[in-house]
Amino acid sequence: MSSRLFFAALLALISTSLPVHAANTQFEQVFASRQTVEKKIVLGRIEFVTLPGITELSGIALPAKIDTGADSTSIHATNIKITATDPEFDGLSGEALLNAIASHYDALNTTALRDRDDKTNIMVTFDLTNPIDGDTITLTKPLFRLAMIKSRGDGHLARPVIKLKLDIAGTTVDTEVNLANRSRFSYPILVGKTFLKQTAWVDAGFNYLQAQHNAKLIGSKEQAKINDIPVNVSISFKNRYSILHAKKVKIDKHKQTVTFQLTGRNKQSQSLTLPIDRMLTFKDGQRPLVYVPVTMGNHTYPIQAYLRDRSKYSSQLRLGTEALSQHFMVHLGKQNLSEKPLELAISAAKEKSTLQISAQENLTIDGSQYQAIPSTTIKTPLLNVNRIDEKRNEFGEQVSYRTTDIHGRVKNIEKPLKHKLRIGKEIRPVVGAEIKLPDNLLLKDIALSAEHEHTGYSEFEISPELIPGKIIINTRTTYLLEKTKPVKAGYIEQVKLAGMSFPAKLDTGADISSIHATDIKPFDKDGEKWVTFTYRNTQGDTHTFTKKVLKEMRIKAREGEASKVRLVVPLTVQLGKLKYEVAVNLRDRSRFKYSMILGQNFLQHNIIVSSDKQYILTQSGR
Repeated sequence: MSSRLFFAALLALISTSLPVHAANTQFEQVFASRQTVEKKIVLGRIEFVTLPGITELSGIALPAKIDTGADSTSIHATNIKITATDPEFDGLSGEALLNAIASHYDALNTTALRDRDDKTNIMVTFDLTNPIDGDTITLTKPLFRLAMIKSRGDGHLARPVIKLKLDIAGTTVDTEVNLANRSRFSYPILVGKTFLKQTAWVDAGFNYLQAQHNAKLIGSKEQAKINDIPVNVSISFKNRYSILHAKKVKIDKHKQTVTFQLTGRNKQSQSLTLPIDRMLTFKDGQRPLVYVPVTMGNHTYPIQAYLRDRSKYSSQLRLGTEALSQHFMVHLGKQNLSEKPLELAISAAKEKSTLQISAQENLTIDGSQYQAIPSTTIKTPLLNVNRIDEKRNEFGEQVSYRTTDIHGRVKNIEKPLKHKLRIGKEIRPVVGAEIKLPDNLLLKDIALSAEHEHTGYSEFEISPELIPGKIIINTRTTYLLEKTKPVKAGYIEQVKLAGMSFPAKLDTGADISSIHATDIKPFDKDGEKWVTFTYRNTQGDTHTFTKKVLKEMRIKAREGEASKVRLVVPLTVQLGKLKYEVAVNLRDRSRFKYSMILGQNFLQHNIIVSSDKQYILTQSGR
């Protein structure tokens, strides 16, 4: 028997997977290593925050962005009013009073305002909103100090700062919080260094990292109730926001509420009126985002969803990645788990035969890396390829197919045909494949499809039958199979770029990295947009780059400022032993201390960032 026939026979013999993991290997490396480090909690880039000092918000978890680049912590507040007893400020109110206080105490250059003995001489009254029921909570607190926020133009914006208790996953800090209108942002709270110092590390590669310890395991399809109306629930691993079926939608702008008709799976209908959290903008207009009480198992979850007509779909509620990350993990091979009390997902994750994956992975198949996604609709794992041809030779029926890996490399492969699957009108050939998982090699039958004349990157769809154990989808991160025990880094580290070495700021709040650039000159090359720019820093380094433009990004402006467009280019950056090509936006950073920031797109690679230490991973000046 030839070696080729022997290998084909071996693949046919091993039609199920080998054991995937030793007990707890993935759990220990990825999750247990991110609970606490050096007695400090490890937070994801987004976490739930509670306000234990405010009775009216007891038990209400507010989503917050965790930002090592922010010096202060901020909370969304409205109707902010400052009163002062000092005759110095008689007759002043609003911005005039705020500016007078900043000037009197020289808030930009001194701590005199924070250090005053009687902090009740200046008080702040403001409103917080309960996002679940829309109730307004009015609070009055002593002004602790003023945060002088550097604007994107010249000057600073003065914001009142109070002391407030914030709790994340059982860690409570009585911290400074500045009050601001955050209605333009996705999250009502920004957690900065005033909370994080001496308290937490931040892993920008995860959202709701601490929330996953309470996550429940649901199936790929579920049934739930909303105010006793039974609804079918579907899952989306691609869309951030959840959608709720709604008709006769009427918005009351004055009350900031929306009234709509919800019709469930049994055609039972009910009119609901809910407070609007905010309006989402789409190409076809705006839609209200609301919190909906969704009961699954024996628990009710506040699910944030926007409203639209889903009459043509079988599910009335589609859960997006935000809701999944806040509350759930998904068992790829099961449905309707909520018919019984839901199991803690973390319990299933610890089982020996369980494999956790994210909604976006890279998998090595027959020696090449391909994009991989979970699928809730197929049984046999599927590789979408560029082209398929079948022929017969002395070895029997053969399949030739062409793939494109994640690096854009094209590969022509020929294998014995094992059998064929009919999926509707499509006939899919099945071949044996070698799939590399974190701890071993898997020999598995996979189907091939070129049905959609796939001409881009090849994509592998992971089905529940990939392994005999559970496959759990965790949407809190991407490329989960590449996650390992994280390395520790300070909020300032020395980076290497194009032969230069200089300090950079590690900023978990930034989506992508950014570099100081001058003499930015875009030009066209072979029908594509390119750019030349010059980088300079205070260490005396200068380098001129010529790079292809990946995209243009529009930067959200602060209130009263115009938004700006920045060019984004690829740069290869090294931090310690970590070296990655990442997207970097170009901007004038001459007013900032550090000429480069590393954002989430670099920091997602198994790095946890400290907010109180510098140069943990590297040495200053090297």
